[in-house]
Amino acid sequence: MRKNFLTALCALSLCVILLLNGENLSEGIRKGLHLCSFSVIPALFPFMALSVFICKSEAADFLSGFLKPIAKLLKIPAVCCGVFPAAIFGGYPAAAKCISDLVSEGLLDRKTAAKMLCYCVNAGPPFLVSAIGSAVFGNIKIGFLLFAAQILSSAILAASLSVFTKKTDFFEYPEKIRRKSNASCAVESVISAAESCFRMCAFIIISCGVLEIVFNGAFFRFASENPVLKALFSGFFEVTAGALSCGEIEGFNAVIAAGAIASFSGISVVLQVAAVTEESKIPLFPFVLSRFFHAGISAGILWIFLSFFGEAVSVFSVKGGSYEAVLSASAPAAVSLLCMAALFLLSIVPPKSEKEPFFKRIFEHLPKS
Repeated sequence: MRKNFLTALCALSLCVILLLNGENLSEGIRKGLHLCSFSVIPALFPFMALSVFICKSEAADFLSGFLKPIAKLLKIPAVCCGVFPAAIFGGYPAAAKCISDLVSEGLLDRKTAAKMLCYCVNAGPPFLVSAIGSAVFGNIKIGFLLFAAQILSSAILAASLSVFTKKTDFFEYPEKIRRKSNASCAVESVISAAESCFRMCAFIIISCGVLEIVFNGAFFRFASENPVLKALFSGFFEVTAGALSCGEIEGFNAVIAAGAIASFSGISVVLQVAAVTEESKIPLFPFVLSRFFHAGISAGILWIFLSFFGEAVSVFSVKGGSYEAVLSASAPAAVSLLCMAALFLLSIVPPKSEKEPFFKRIFEHLPKS
């Protein structure tokens, strides 16, 4: 009864706050909508769709054989190698979706899946290179540095977790499984990517609205006047807003902050991962804990990069970029068109004779000592 009362009180209090700050809320939501339509969806959607397609199609079988030594080194089943492209290129929810599907299909146990989430949920290169490097900092080299730091950080996390994985925790799974037709995989990948983008944009929009209210309140005004605090506070809740705020920080600290925020991913991404893994019941405590290590390792790697190679990227603007500039170049649009055309061609390929149908938390389980 007491819990119900507190829940109702919090909900009513939130309604009052939103009503009293309707103008700021509307402005933040407009910013979020603009961010999603001009940056997030065009840059990430095709890569998400292709990543899910690779995980579900026969391409995953090829990767399983090609990357089998890495799978043995990380102590994961070889069938999981199809997740790696999603982890590197797909963007935050793509790898989580692939891992969740593997668990639902009985090809991966939940304990191993929980460990894989720790190093497979990353920002995609379109976001790091275009949305942060080019648009925020005005230098594409910064984006590639962020991408390299994130990949190295994920590799360090993967290697560290494999050390603490006992041989008894590693189960043998079939190296090759029955796959759906390319047409089925193409359709399912597009629908899955659309659902992931919808979730992502929904969290971005509501986060931008709430952050606009927060930074216009008297209590948090001190944070909005401090660029570093503003970026870290925004990034803790929503990675895109936090990365954008890094453009107000002076010097190389802006790059280090952006790298840490992108690797941490924010509460928004954690909730997205919780949503896409709800059906598979993957324990999320290790993933949540790993976000802090991921951010710290990425920040340290970027500090080393900038200390030794700072001269190579010393000429860049931290205030000249804007998110409107993300699509000013034709590369993201061209990639989107090519990816959609490829998926369309795959979807019209006649399916195999034996058809199959297209479709068939956070602290729920704490790690045991």
